[in-house]
Amino acid sequence: MNIKRHTIYNLAGSTIPMLVSMLTVPTYLHLIGTARYGVLALVWVFLGYFGIFDPGITRAATFHLARLHSPAEAKERESVFWTALGVNLVFGIVGGIAVYAAARPLFMYTFRMPESMRGEVLACLPWLAASATVSVTTGVLGGALQAREMFGFANCMAVINATLTQLAPLGVAYWHGPDLRWLIPTVLIARMVGVVPNIIRLAGALPLGVGGGFDWGRVKPLFSYGSWITITNLLNPILTSMDRMLIGSVLSADAVTFYSVPFNLVTRASVIPNAISTALFPKLSRATQEDSTRLASETMAALAAILTSTLVIGIAVLPLFMSIWVGHTFSAQAAPVGLIIMIGVWINGLAYIPHNHLQATNRPDVPAKCHAVEVLPFLGILWLGLHYFGLIGAASAWTLRVTIDALLLFAASGQAFMLRRVLPGGMLLLAAAFLSPTVVFSEKAALEFIVVVAALVWSWHVHPVIRSTLMVAVSRMRAVYSRKPDTMKIGVIS
Repeated sequence: MNIKRHTIYNLAGSTIPMLVSMLTVPTYLHLIGTARYGVLALVWVFLGYFGIFDPGITRAATFHLARLHSPAEAKERESVFWTALGVNLVFGIVGGIAVYAAARPLFMYTFRMPESMRGEVLACLPWLAASATVSVTTGVLGGALQAREMFGFANCMAVINATLTQLAPLGVAYWHGPDLRWLIPTVLIARMVGVVPNIIRLAGALPLGVGGGFDWGRVKPLFSYGSWITITNLLNPILTSMDRMLIGSVLSADAVTFYSVPFNLVTRASVIPNAISTALFPKLSRATQEDSTRLASETMAALAAILTSTLVIGIAVLPLFMSIWVGHTFSAQAAPVGLIIMIGVWINGLAYIPHNHLQATNRPDVPAKCHAVEVLPFLGILWLGLHYFGLIGAASAWTLRVTIDALLLFAASGQAFMLRRVLPGGMLLLAAAFLSPTVVFSEKAALEFIVVVAALVWSWHVHPVIRSTLMVAVSRMRAVYSRKPDTMKIGVIS
């Protein structure tokens, strides 16, 4: 199976839903108004957080299913699948009850909305609870598809499901009106319907019906692996969102906006390492220790080449883009934050590989322990940075934290030697951040152009995958260009 092809599938599966969401916002605002759209957005946020009720079983199932790869292990694969599905069903039911209990006071007292709208939301709470159960349970289906390396199908269905989830409520709002008692169930039903094709596809690909079933003996290994994933999942919100909470309490609500806008913009580049590492995980899980280390190192070199050139270009244009996008005054405060965070995105992106490598070699405890060790020092440095340096201090604290995390993961996975190979990319990134211009025609802009060219040249040389991909693209362009005169000639004769 081709990691490059699977990475493209994963990127498409991540970016297309984002584009659909952006394109539908104006229509939503026109049909249902800002208040109802805000409530609907909160429902989508709710759907995204249902994964907290999964005790790491989905990732554990992906790991074990990927290792059971041969046709002779079909019965064992089916046993892992049904065991993971059964365990998550129990936790999904508990999660559904928790959602039903928590959502009522949350929507009753926390969020401000018209009373009539509040009644519409409360009437839909059973739907939210049912969706939590379905979401946690069927997460195992997505993990099984990844374990069988069916990334094309999985991402195709993810795109269709996300698009349906966005468009179906619009159709209901157009034909029936903006009543949330119709819109919210439509969102949830659309998500549930999207599960059916996955079940049908897995029945033949896993396959199902070969004699495997729920196996109590497999529960302990799943929990043993999944418990560490749970710790990581619980600590991640603290490590990734506490900066904005402290900014709001130490500085101001305005400062949160100046920080959040560039943060949300530049961290979208993380879809690249996420797509690559997700495609890599099944191969690492079933490879020998030597092969998995070699494959992880080769993939990280390719990722470094892609990320370096992408982020250097991003750094070069960020202040200018933000000036056009949100205005010069806003950009003057927000762009420096984005530049510092983008350096962190680069090192954090590279850390995806050792992080997944450790999980794929049955060491999910290492990333969890690293995150546990980092929490208190990070909060202390963040607090000091905010008090003495403001938003720049917060961005620097975040970048320092992900840098230390990356160094720990590289050392633990035995890939610290790779840091010397990618160090020039980091130096180019620092140079780009120092020279990032705010005016198009300036000495800084000319020097930044040289750094961009240097980054592209370095990316060209650092990994053969980049060279071969670009060479194929150039060859195809030449072939198309060389056919144009013949096509024109034929047109004249006819």
